[in-house]
Amino acid sequence: MRLINIAYEHLEKERSNSPEDSFVRSSVTYEEAGIQKTFYVLYPAIFATRASEEGVWTADSPVDEVVALNLLKTYTGRKRLYISDESEYLLALKEADLSNLLEIAQQVKVNGSYHV
Repeated sequence: MRLINIAYEHLEKERSNSPEDSFVRSSVTYEEAGIQKTFYVLYPAIFATRASEEGVWTADSPVDEVVALNLLKTYTGRKRLYISDESEYLLALKEADLSNLLEIAQQVKVNGSYHV
C-alpha cells in the first residue's frame, strides 16, 4: 500500500442551522493493487480538544492530521467512518504509536507518498 495524501478539514456550515462547523473530516488517500482509494473519518471537533486536555495527544501538530491514518488498518476496505463516541476516539489514539503516525504523515508531505 502506498499512502498518497493525508489531510483534514474543519467543516463549514452550508446552512445557518447546520452543526457542520463543529465537525472535522480527516482523510487518507492511498493506492492499493493499482487502485486509488480515500478513507474519510468524520468526528466532532471537541474530541481533538479532549485528546490534548487528557494528555493523549502532546505533539505540536494537530491530532486531526493523523486520525484517518490511525484508523485505516482497523477499518480496511471502508470508505467512510463516523465516530460519535469520545471514548472510542480516545482509545484508538491511546493504543496507537503516535510518533510513528506523525513520522509517516511528515514523509507523505515531504516525499508525496509513503510505502507501508
